Amino acid sequence: MDDIKIKLSLLPDLPGCYLMKDENNTIIYVGKAKNLKNRVRSYFHGAHNLKTTKLVSEIRDFEYIITASNKEAFVLEINLIKEHNPKYNIMLKDDKTYPFIALTKEKHPRLIVTRVPRKKQNAKYFGPYPNVQAARRTVDILNEHFPLRKCNHIPNKECLYFHMHQCVAPCINKEPIDYSKYIKEITDFLNGKVVDVLNDLKAKMEEASKNLDFERAMDYRDQINSIMSTVDPQKISLNNFSSCDFIGTYEKDDNLAIHILIMRSGSIVCNYNTIIPIYGDILETFENFLLQYYNPSLVPKEIYLDNVNNLDLLSEVLETVVKTPQKGHKRELLDMANSNAKKDLETKFHIYENKVLKRVETIEKLGKLLNIKTPNYIESFDNSNLFGEYPISALVVYKNGQPVPSLFRKYHIKTVEGANDYASMQEVVYRRYLHLLMEDKPLPDLLLMDGGEIQVNAAKRVLSELNVSIPVAGIQKDNHHKAEYLYYEGKLISVERNSDVFLFLANVSQRVHDFAISFFRSNKVKGMFASILDEIAGLGPKRKEALLKKFITIDAIKKASVEELEEAGMPKNIAINIYEYFKEKEEE
Repeated sequence: MDDIKIKLSLLPDLPGCYLMKDENNTIIYVGKAKNLKNRVRSYFHGAHNLKTTKLVSEIRDFEYIITASNKEAFVLEINLIKEHNPKYNIMLKDDKTYPFIALTKEKHPRLIVTRVPRKKQNAKYFGPYPNVQAARRTVDILNEHFPLRKCNHIPNKECLYFHMHQCVAPCINKEPIDYSKYIKEITDFLNGKVVDVLNDLKAKMEEASKNLDFERAMDYRDQINSIMSTVDPQKISLNNFSSCDFIGTYEKDDNLAIHILIMRSGSIVCNYNTIIPIYGDILETFENFLLQYYNPSLVPKEIYLDNVNNLDLLSEVLETVVKTPQKGHKRELLDMANSNAKKDLETKFHIYENKVLKRVETIEKLGKLLNIKTPNYIESFDNSNLFGEYPISALVVYKNGQPVPSLFRKYHIKTVEGANDYASMQEVVYRRYLHLLMEDKPLPDLLLMDGGEIQVNAAKRVLSELNVSIPVAGIQKDNHHKAEYLYYEGKLISVERNSDVFLFLANVSQRVHDFAISFFRSNKVKGMFASILDEIAGLGPKRKEALLKKFITIDAIKKASVEELEEAGMPKNIAINIYEYFKEKEEE
């Protein structure tokens, strides 16, 4: 920390980017600043929201890069985020946007559908479009009407499209080809001027219908519908708007909801919405999102938004017009985007609160069923071994009815020899709760054993020796390893199947079982499996892999019938060998 204090005192009053690092020297956050000294020092002084406090608690060092201007800091920040992928920075998915229709600017242009826009100078883009199937169909229709090149690479001879009059065949036509007329008509079409093409298709549809060629008429009808759904699916239209986005925002509880209304050809064609966490300054978080969301090679002609101070700088970096409208239709659309952002966040919170409420109600019911206080903190164990060898135990933790994977634990059983589930459970329970007592950590409200009377009694005996009072119940299972009863205080308690409590218990049982199985699926334990299976004649690497993929554990293979082994891909004679091998093991 002393090193950080020294570095803070040496920070310059200049623009640039800073990189926060954790104890492993890993970059966990990248930010930009007009004034590095003021911005970086703010992390280590004063109060922060919960998310920023969590970030600051992990900072052990930082670096910074001075830039010549705020614009350079904007650009550098995004490059650093893409390079280092810090865990506390927003990283948008590649499929965040809808597809575009591109008219390439090659010598012999093509029409294509793409989700990854190239540079502006390589193509002219239209979109994005919410319906990718309709967009592709529209490209097909345009390719039928306009004889542009269809192939990726120009071949040595003409293809079928030339004979269908859908390509001017630059492969054999060595004379200069004037595409300007086609490009203008396609551009007009994709900008919404579709009347001529639609009238032509409608005339063809009516002609085909008159000639009783209903199949062709239906094809024309589908082409018309595709065009309409691609270039005119809008319910909101405004005049004199060619290409612009309205970006609404709403902030609550350290979360920022963003809702973008996307307008193309004068009409709202689709939207994009997301909710991102706020680390530090909300304005910086929002700007960070904008710089990642907009591909530098393709942005709308205008972007409208609120709550941004750096409008001129954003305009310069994004190479477009960024404004805050004050009145009129643009203000109304931005207000609509803001309202949608608010609704998005409220909906998320409502869904989350309902889930939390349901979880709380479920564990309250479980407490009443067992006549104990509400078990807000639950731990559950499951044991497993390979014929008494390599015994392990798994522990899962639930708090407020929700699993907490960071608190899950795995144990190698150290003092027990052979398949002794009772003794194994005693060992792991002793180790777990002695550890909690020694570190003065909270004890669970309920201990759920993934099993019945044996496991429960083993745990209760150890807890008694430790002078610890924790209610212990067992999730007793049927022959298919499914939760069936709750064993508590010497009684089997029936839980209504498909009730909230039953589903919760089944979830705990399955999760602790799966967690234990994941231990066996590690490379080390796979080697243990292999060593046992090596003793069976006829089992090579591929067959062993097939068995483990099908049954996962040796115990499951042991219980399998000859027919089930055959279903796993074993020849009948090998299946018999496996079955008889484990039968003999049981009898020994």
